[in-house]
Amino acid sequence: MKAIIWPAYIDSKKTKNEGRKIPLVDAVESPKLREISKAADKLSLNPEVEKNKSYSKSWWEISGRVSVDKNMPKREIMIKISKMISGTRKN
Repeated sequence: MKAIIWPAYIDSKKTKNEGRKIPLVDAVESPKLREISKAADKLSLNPEVEKNKSYSKSWWEISGRVSVDKNMPKREIMIKISKMISGTRKN
């Protein structure tokens, strides 16, 4: 089973209404598809990037999305990916 991760889900610049799905303290600023994919790869989630997709709440913006293996709750996946991105940015 796959889970779809849109950048908006883990973006600290987005509000809950704009699509952020995780707490602000866990979110990262403007995550890139490449970062999400790399983090998912490090977590062995078998990521697949789909670049030409638009998130429904911002349909005018082609943000792309990453589909990953769903081997734990989706919220947990999003938080782990976000923390991994945050960790790699600090280095």
